[in-house]
Amino acid sequence: MVQIIPVINVKTGKKFKERLHLLHLLSDFSGFFQIDVADGHFTPWKNWNAPAELKKIKKIQEQFELHLMVHNPEVVLPLWLETKPKRIIVHLETIKNFSLIEKMCREAKVELGLAIKPDTPIEKLNDYLKNLNFVLVLGVFPGPSGQKFQWYVLDKIKELRRKYPKLNIEIDGGVNEETILKAIENGANILAIGSAIFEDKNQKERIKYFKEIINSK
Repeated sequence: MVQIIPVINVKTGKKFKERLHLLHLLSDFSGFFQIDVADGHFTPWKNWNAPAELKKIKKIQEQFELHLMVHNPEVVLPLWLETKPKRIIVHLETIKNFSLIEKMCREAKVELGLAIKPDTPIEKLNDYLKNLNFVLVLGVFPGPSGQKFQWYVLDKIKELRRKYPKLNIEIDGGVNEETILKAIENGANILAIGSAIFEDKNQKERIKYFKEIINSK
């Protein structure tokens, strides 16, 4: 089953609330979305990320995944787990103590996924896959929405799908009308879409459009 997940990656708390409100107005929105967390250290971009504020928004608990683009996940993970996500995504390139991360997520009953940057070899995932619920392959380099898609990541997705037919593979970054079908054809079954939805004037029609594409496959 192919799934679409809208992505919120913004600079201010005000913009976050605007996009969250917009999502809940969209009839074709499934109710599950992604929140990007960029710390300005692992990434050149720093966005709005305030776990204490997010924790106060009770109505979204267990309805979102957190994509932690941070350089110290073991340190900040306890704060983000308090926001009650359904899934946590940590970057393979930042991990110092995977056992600790896995333990914290397991105890919080939160699904754990690992993300890799476009230039990270997929072989580096091998030692972790048995402890993961899914893998995220970035189609762009960690940072803001709206970046140019790195087409060579499709080869990584294709190889992952060949090696692990039952693995949930998420593609995030640069997913739009030009790339979505290629991502699916190469094996991605979770499609995280940000600017291609939110930067359009009619977000409702955009989600409907992307759903029609995946339903036609």
